[in-house]
Amino acid sequence: MNHSEMRLVLAGTLLTGVSYGLARFAYGLFLPSMREDVGLGPAIAGIIGSGAYVGYCLAIVASALLVERLGARRVAIAAALVAAGGMTIVAISTSALWLAGGILFAGLSTGLASPPMAQAVSTSIATARQGRANTVINAGTSLGVAVSGPVAFVATGQWRLAYAAFAVAALLNALLLLVTMPRANAGTGRQSGSRQEEPRGGLWRPRALMLVVAATSTGLASAAYWTFSSDVIISRGHLGQGVANVMWILIGVAGLAGAATGDLVARFGLNVVHRGVLAMLALSLWLLVLSPSSLPTVFVSAGLFGAAYIMLTGAYLVWGVRLYADRPAIGLGLPFLMIAIGQVIGSPLAGYLIGSAGYTVCFVVFALIALATVLAGYRPDDRQKEWREEAAATQGACRKRGASGLPGSTIHHFYMPAMPPLGLIDKIGRSIGDWFHSVRR
Repeated sequence: MNHSEMRLVLAGTLLTGVSYGLARFAYGLFLPSMREDVGLGPAIAGIIGSGAYVGYCLAIVASALLVERLGARRVAIAAALVAAGGMTIVAISTSALWLAGGILFAGLSTGLASPPMAQAVSTSIATARQGRANTVINAGTSLGVAVSGPVAFVATGQWRLAYAAFAVAALLNALLLLVTMPRANAGTGRQSGSRQEEPRGGLWRPRALMLVVAATSTGLASAAYWTFSSDVIISRGHLGQGVANVMWILIGVAGLAGAATGDLVARFGLNVVHRGVLAMLALSLWLLVLSPSSLPTVFVSAGLFGAAYIMLTGAYLVWGVRLYADRPAIGLGLPFLMIAIGQVIGSPLAGYLIGSAGYTVCFVVFALIALATVLAGYRPDDRQKEWREEAAATQGACRKRGASGLPGSTIHHFYMPAMPPLGLIDKIGRSIGDWFHSVRR
């Protein structure tokens, strides 16, 4: 990669880490201190978590559409500024209302951040190097999750100072994005002085149904682990919170293995990778309830889950941008949204099963859901192939003319996984499970 490409990748990696690792995930880790300082009750904490998750869904839809109208540069900078603004409000909040507003506002940055980076890479980096660029950007997500645990240990009781530092980091990231993001309107394929082209395909396509089913099902299957894995090892395995923290860090570190997804898809095909990694996800769910008191088993389960989740999300984004080769921001936003919807459904369902049948039955059922998802497979069609070939030809022509922005793109290896909001929907699953259990009695 040349110098400008490396700067873009660095800025995108930092944006992913700031939005996911700091603006989003730090809430759950600092929540105990926050509750003591501002009087945040359990009910309000649950409302904040649910609201932030809905906000994420709305923001990623808006971002995918805004990128096509405003360009990747403006939306990416806006994501960093939203993160900075929200975390500043959190740092200075003195009441539950202000804290809630800051957390919700900062959380929007997660949904805003990903689509513009998909467009920026597709328009500024040669196709042969896009896979590597995007896997490095993706590492920002896993690193953000991995470092959130140590930050919580170091900044115990000092959450305001931590959030102030996070806000400064977000502002610096916005400045870096300002000088590194391409100025061309990547979403519409418009260069300076050229006529804006309308996207050639609509939002719904016949073969999008399989992507919707697969992404939703994977989001559903993963929800049990994200929401209740700590409960399993603490309640059933009688391990401490410290072990749960280490497990969480391991999930993030293992996610770095997802950097191989692009190369694996290129070598073995999307369907082979998709089905193989779904088996990893199912195994991670089964292992956790097989022996929740065994540290080796718990840590192997965490490693498998972290790697499987990142790689599956990457596979769906490769799938999405192939399906929407003419509208890559939409190709990214659709699977992100469906994974999120699956997790919204999956967490209450997990709580229901735990309350009625126990942890073992719940996790085995969710493992079977993961295995059943292998029935949904990717099938290209001639129109998608035509769009990809036209986009690649246009990109090559623009490079010959020395254009600074490269309209259109085929992103064969692109992925930037979306991690869920670490336990923010835990209240939904617990409440429904407890209610069902009380009714049964």
